[in-house]
Amino acid sequence: MNDPFVQSEWQSLCERVHGCAQSLANDKSEEKIFDSQAHAFASSEPPHRYSELLAKVAEAAHLAVKWQSDVKHDTEDHWIDEASDESFPASDPPAFTSTHA
Repeated sequence: MNDPFVQSEWQSLCERVHGCAQSLANDKSEEKIFDSQAHAFASSEPPHRYSELLAKVAEAAHLAVKWQSDVKHDTEDHWIDEASDESFPASDPPAFTSTHA
């Protein structure tokens, strides 16, 4: 049975997987690897039923998580330092005067 909704969602999922592959890659070699994996995913047997589509969505999510873990990120300490520089310290609240009441 060819469900138009399932076919449409499958096509959309394949496009999103390709977009994710391109956006997560740091350089051309990584992009080539991710893109070939995205192409292999899109070339797999398309789902015919909604339950099969959901399994493909889970597979795409696992692939994207794998790509994220493969990408080399800045150390988290950098982001923590930046966040703490921009946050207002709780130990130093703004002065409260009677004009603010």
